[in-house]
Amino acid sequence: MDDYANPWLHRLKWAYLLLVVLTLMAPVLYVMWISFNANGFGANAYDFTWKWYGLILSDAQLIGALRWTLALALVVTAITVPMALVAAKHYKATRNKLFPVFLLLAPLFVPPDILGSALLVSFKNANLAFVWLGDRLGTEAFDAWFRLSFLTAVIGLVIYTMPYAFVVILITMGRYRAEQTEAARACGANGWRAFRDIEFPQIRPGVLSACAFTVILVFNEYTRTSLLKGGFDTFTTVLISQMLNTGMSGQSYAMSAMVSFVAIAVIGTIILVTLIRSEALAREARAKAEPVMS
Repeated sequence: MDDYANPWLHRLKWAYLLLVVLTLMAPVLYVMWISFNANGFGANAYDFTWKWYGLILSDAQLIGALRWTLALALVVTAITVPMALVAAKHYKATRNKLFPVFLLLAPLFVPPDILGSALLVSFKNANLAFVWLGDRLGTEAFDAWFRLSFLTAVIGLVIYTMPYAFVVILITMGRYRAEQTEAARACGANGWRAFRDIEFPQIRPGVLSACAFTVILVFNEYTRTSLLKGGFDTFTTVLISQMLNTGMSGQSYAMSAMVSFVAIAVIGTIILVTLIRSEALAREARAKAEPVMS
């Protein structure tokens, strides 16, 4: 704020922002509230308890699905974020910026059920083609290459998460100046050394945010995962199956709330660290800009 700003208008903007955030978070907060109810969902009486959190490990199906989801999240993040970083660097270096952006953001404009179904048909046809090739060559080595499995789920999730990671990293790279890399190269550093020592420390918050964003997207994704995963369950498929059939158990509400707590804590920590670091850099810049008194 400055001396000419209306303080009430400033407070009204903050109140509107908090109202939007609370509206978006209302379903998550409701799940958290239910997870502490000893009587479960839809009960007339609310009795606070930690019981459901203590029983999470007793639900073998939920724990197994969580392990598969964590594995998917780690593998997809390890593939997506470096690819998104390379794509962002290519975007910054190329003159024709429209075409790479169109390619990378195109999956966002395809509905998830259509993209998932298209990938499903593609994998099934590719699997039939490789099985036919194996039959002609007298080998079974090609039979499982494109059968629905962990690999096909990873491919679908990488296609899904790549645009988001690309945008997050690209926003952070917007404040980086290519002249710094040129100066490092002029001092004798090779391309990798210039990136590691000069560029990456400045874009690290964006890369970490892309990692966190990708993990959360993988945890929340259902349509593509359910179509491409093969013979294992993931966290979202188990929860949606319970909601459509038997209803979510108390352990499921507790696990959902725990995942939400972790996601909020991770994203909140990254935002706070980024804000604190940005404020420290701004103070340092202001101090350097002040005239030196003799």
